[in-house]
Amino acid sequence: MSDKQVIEIERAPVSSGLANELAVFWEETFGTSFEEARDVLGNGVEVGRNRDTVWCLRRVPASAGPAGLAATCQLTVSIEQKELGGLGGVATAVDCRRQGLAERLCREARDLFRAEGGEALFLGTVNPAAARVYNRLGWRRLAGSTVYANVTADLSPEEFLVDWFRGVGGPVTVSPGTAHARIPMIPLLLIPHSEQILDANLGLLSTRYARQDSCMGLYPRYAELAVGGGAWFCGWSENRRLVGLCSVRPLKMTRDKDGWTAQIDGFVHRVARAAWRELIEAALAWASGEGASEALVVTSVEDEPKRIQFEANGFCSDGAGDEIDIDGRRVGTVRLKRRL
Repeated sequence: MSDKQVIEIERAPVSSGLANELAVFWEETFGTSFEEARDVLGNGVEVGRNRDTVWCLRRVPASAGPAGLAATCQLTVSIEQKELGGLGGVATAVDCRRQGLAERLCREARDLFRAEGGEALFLGTVNPAAARVYNRLGWRRLAGSTVYANVTADLSPEEFLVDWFRGVGGPVTVSPGTAHARIPMIPLLLIPHSEQILDANLGLLSTRYARQDSCMGLYPRYAELAVGGGAWFCGWSENRRLVGLCSVRPLKMTRDKDGWTAQIDGFVHRVARAAWRELIEAALAWASGEGASEALVVTSVEDEPKRIQFEANGFCSDGAGDEIDIDGRRVGTVRLKRRL
C-alpha cells in the first residue's frame, strides 16, 4: 500500500458515483446488500430527518487498490435529536487492516458527534477485534446485546438509557413511522422490556430474554415491512422521546369479498403505558382502511399482561399458537383475533 492517504468527508446527498462505490465496498466487506445506502447517501432521501456523514480514507494514488478505498465509516445523527447518533459502515480493505485506519476514522466521527452536541453514539458489532478498538475509543456494551454506546457524560450506557426516558409524561402523539425514528428507536428497543416478544411481525424480543444483535439494522426491518405492503406507527412524547412502536403485516393481500388478515403487534416503554391503546388503534384503523377483515395477534404464552391488553381492546383467543422461532429462540405462542 502507498504511504500516502487522504481522508474525504462528505455529507449526504453525495454523488451517485460515491454512493455506489461505498455500497459496493460495504457489500464486499459485510456480505449483505447495501442498496438502502445508495438511496440514503446518493439520493439524500433522509435529508431533513437524519444527517449522514461519511469518512473515506483513500489510497494515493487510487490505482494502489480496488476503487482506492482503504477504510470508511458513516455517522448518522437524528436531526430532531442531535443527542443521539449511530455509527455504521466501519470497514477496512483486506490488505489495509491492522494499521489503525478504522480506529482513526471512528475517532474523528466520535469527536464530530460530540462537538455538535451528541450525547450517545450507538453501534453494533459481533467482531471481538473490532470491539477492542471501540472499547479503546470509549464505547461500552449494553447488557443483553452486542450493541455499544459511547456516552459523552460520565455514565454507563444503562444509566444513560434510564436518564433518556426520565421525566417522560403527558400526552403521546401517534404518527406513521418515518426515518425520523431511525436512531431514536435504538434506545427504546435496547432497554429491557417486561414482554418477551416486543413485535412478532419483526422478530423482536426484549433484551431481558434474548440478546439483541442489531443496532443500525433495526430501522430497516420497519422500512422493509412498509415496502412489503404493511405499515408501522410511532408514539412520541411531548419532549420527542420515542416511547412506543407498533406494526401491521398483511397475511393475505387478496382484495376479495372476504378481505384479508392483518397481523398486528407493538409495545411501549413502561412510562407511557397509556399510549399502547392509541398505537394499536392506529394500526387497526390503517388495516381496516386498507380492506382488512380481521386482525390477528401472535404473542408469547409468557406475556399474559399483553394478552389481557389485547383482549380489553376487543381481541378474543383463537387457541394455542404454534411454537415459533425468533432470532434462534423457540417461543410458545397464543393467538388472538378481532373482526374489523
